[in-house]
Amino acid sequence: MSESTDGSTRVYTDQFWVPMSVLLGGMVAGPAGWFMRLSSARFGWALMIGGLIAALGFAPSLFLDKATVSEQQFTQRTGIWGMTAVHTVNVDQLSHVRLTKEESRGRRGRKNTSYYMICHLKDGSQEKVPLGNSVAEAAAGDFLQVVASHNIPISDET
Repeated sequence: MSESTDGSTRVYTDQFWVPMSVLLGGMVAGPAGWFMRLSSARFGWALMIGGLIAALGFAPSLFLDKATVSEQQFTQRTGIWGMTAVHTVNVDQLSHVRLTKEESRGRRGRKNTSYYMICHLKDGSQEKVPLGNSVAEAAAGDFLQVVASHNIPISDET
């Protein structure tokens, strides 16, 4: 995770090597799978398909993950390329913030825990911001400091 400052705005992104590693790994996996399919067809096809998904799906997503925090607002852009979710919360519209976690059962009974920052706005609506990666977690910590400095209530329900 990389943090930069532009005036009073802090910008959080993944470090450059993370998406580049995924992109290069995907580009290597494709040709490797092509040659592997002769000795192990299933493994070769899995490498080709997985490499394509990594290079065209995950690498661009990692390049685009970004969160910004200023005294006025919090903005987060995250998600799979083509289905990117953008969350924007203006501090002057906040009534209170809740930190929550949701537990669900995955395949074979495995427990999955997801963390969220639920921003309740003065108009009665809410913005549910997922805190599922290092970019979002780091930015949320700074945003909560901004919220606290504006005397907006924060409740931790995790």
